[in-house]
Amino acid sequence: MIAGVQKCGTSALDAYLRLHDRIEMARIKETHFFDDETSIDWRDPDYRTLNSYFAEASSLKGEATPITFYWTPAHYRILRYNPDMRFILLFRDPVARAWSHWKMAAAAGRDPLSFSEAIRAGRTRVLDDGGPAGLSRWLSYVERGYYARQLREFMKLFPIENILMLKQDDLIHEPAETLDRVAGFLGVPPFGAVPAMTVHESSWLQSETMRDEDQAYLQSLYQEDQADFTAMTGMSF
Repeated sequence: MIAGVQKCGTSALDAYLRLHDRIEMARIKETHFFDDETSIDWRDPDYRTLNSYFAEASSLKGEATPITFYWTPAHYRILRYNPDMRFILLFRDPVARAWSHWKMAAAAGRDPLSFSEAIRAGRTRVLDDGGPAGLSRWLSYVERGYYARQLREFMKLFPIENILMLKQDDLIHEPAETLDRVAGFLGVPPFGAVPAMTVHESSWLQSETMRDEDQAYLQSLYQEDQADFTAMTGMSF
């Protein structure tokens, strides 16, 4: 499972994995099966919906739903489904991630607030967005950037050996080397020659630019978490 992080190159990696003849990706990106809070009885889940996204016979099956890393209830549901699940996580500078996330939501009409308002006073809206435990599907621009916090929760249930962590920049600038790491992690043959994929960067609101004070504000929020994340993973942004 490509489990996160949103706006960090998950669409490009999903497209790459679809080129490998030993991997069958779900027929749609983002099945949103394990983060479904309305139509599945998680006391006795019916996996036929999930199975319907795949052919009956195949080798390795995979899917990409990047909210998974952030959506804590999904972790327990996946553990019940398959405790040996393999996860791929992509990361980027959390400030740039938040900016891209907000631009997507604003362009789609989901958020009338400016970026400055949304990352400050607008943050309290996550508590009223309908998700469990204060989670927000649409308004969690800041929250999804606390990588160390989320990784600690994830690793309470899944061993580090089952998690491959990558940088979006490496997928962009060193795709062959990055895909070799993915193949080795999944236990499949190397990808071989692959075409260059475009890593989605929002074309929405191109005239908008992030204010210096907003960047500084987010950097101050993330400073401690980023230090923890670097200590945990060796990654630095």
